[in-house]
Amino acid sequence: MSETMRDQFQDMVCAEVRERRGMGLKAAFLEVARFFGLSERRVRACWNGEIRAVLAHEWEAVRGRRIEAVRRRQAALAHQLMLLGETEGDLQS
Repeated sequence: MSETMRDQFQDMVCAEVRERRGMGLKAAFLEVARFFGLSERRVRACWNGEIRAVLAHEWEAVRGRRIEAVRRRQAALAHQLMLLGETEGDLQS
């Protein structure tokens, strides 16, 4: 894998860790490892920028799960915006 893909892999894993950081870093590592099907050690290595290589199956798994996660968050945010729009209209009336 190219260096760019390795960096993107680390970025995707780290983004999911940041999403869960409120539960504590150790718990976030464990949760992200389960989410992506990686070892906790692999997730920690991504967080610390220590990944040297990424296997093709790891790349595909992480990329696919990250796309799913972003789409779910996007849908949730769109729903919240819709609710806020209704609320805003109610307040102006």
